[in-house]
Amino acid sequence: MSQEDVEVARRSFKAWQDDDYETWIALHDAGVEYLGAVERRLGQGVYRGHKGASELWHVWRDEVEGFWIESEEIRDLGDGRILHLGQMGFRGSASGVEVDSQLALVITVRDARIVRSMDFMSHHEALKAVGLEE
Repeated sequence: MSQEDVEVARRSFKAWQDDDYETWIALHDAGVEYLGAVERRLGQGVYRGHKGASELWHVWRDEVEGFWIESEEIRDLGDGRILHLGQMGFRGSASGVEVDSQLALVITVRDARIVRSMDFMSHHEALKAVGLEE
């Protein structure tokens, strides 16, 4: 099952990169929870369900400019958990502030659907969260 979980994470990432909302949302459980790193730092809540996932999708496409993600590594952590390490960048539409940062996601997959994703702004922080400090 774990290779299938990794494939779900890869397909989700590809759909995000390809701006393919229909494929991306179809890979998410109706009760999915997204805990974004930027949103947590700003004191905002969790994106819940397909409605919340849709809000997340549109925030990163409509409220920032030049958003990109580069995947570096995807690890199977077992028990349906996937660690996705990469880089991201964007420019705030209103502020003009440019961000170029590490990005890590701890994704939980059940029954070939993403049920939870928690983002981190550093690889170290994510590795620590899953007990793999390097």
